[in-house]
Amino acid sequence: MFPVVIEAPPSTAMAAEGPRALVRDVRVLSRRIDAALQRPGSPDWIVAAAVVTVLGFLLGTAGGYGATGLLVAVAITQFVLVLAWVYGTQLVGRKGALVLGAFAAAAADVCVSVWPHARLGALLGVFALAVPLLFVHQLARGVARHHIVVSLGAIAGMAIGTVGLASLLQLRHEFADQTSPSRVVTSVVAITAGGLVLSLLVDAISPYPRFDPAVRRGAFGVLASTGLGASIGYLALQAPGRHDFSEGRGALVGAILGALVALLSVAASFAAHSVEPLEGAPPAMSRWARMVLVGVMPIALLAPVAFLICLAVRV
Repeated sequence: MFPVVIEAPPSTAMAAEGPRALVRDVRVLSRRIDAALQRPGSPDWIVAAAVVTVLGFLLGTAGGYGATGLLVAVAITQFVLVLAWVYGTQLVGRKGALVLGAFAAAAADVCVSVWPHARLGALLGVFALAVPLLFVHQLARGVARHHIVVSLGAIAGMAIGTVGLASLLQLRHEFADQTSPSRVVTSVVAITAGGLVLSLLVDAISPYPRFDPAVRRGAFGVLASTGLGASIGYLALQAPGRHDFSEGRGALVGAILGALVALLSVAASFAAHSVEPLEGAPPAMSRWARMVLVGVMPIALLAPVAFLICLAVRV
């Protein structure tokens, strides 16, 4: 006697499999959409270029309204940087990170405003106070304390960029004896913002030759930023009748800053590409924050470097 196998009719089996297959397909599609929202591409560079244009115009024109106007513009840029960093990197301990970012921004602005003759040395005290506060923040997280090293590193990076933006205030003070005190800081902002915008737009159109196949950033963007920076430096810093950036020093400063801001932007793009999404985090908001971060962070990191380069090359 052979065993009798009773099979369900095809229509019944398909009816049972239909809802499961539909749920499975929806889950796969959702994961693909989330992955697409997490990975930056050409539209992201265009949005980042627009953000840089707005902030660059704000910082560049604020210097003409005196030290107070520049201070307000720097504070706004620091606020944007802190928000973009906290939500773009999806770090843990966000509430404490926002508080620490606000503290770092306020302390840096106060230090360079109260002790302008100390140059960048006044900012060392901000970092000295930030280190113990980073550990206090981790202790205050309580039972939710996890990914401690990642959180410490991310908040420390945010503090470096936030404090670095205050160097623009010190740069204006350092060249306050010139006929136009805002000329140097406006030129530096124009070089960095202009070079960064051009680099992003070039990579949005044709990111070749690429540094990495997975990230749409190429060497042509760096070269374009370097050339534009040299041109702006020659026209803006080497003013007629002035000798502080004469004999090609203005073009040299512009080329160096243009190349550095483009390379820092490439590094920020790689960092944005490598961010892993957190469970429950809205991918759209994280993507928008990373677009802003790619545009703001290179300017923040380059501000103290620009200050040192301008001091080094001037007569």
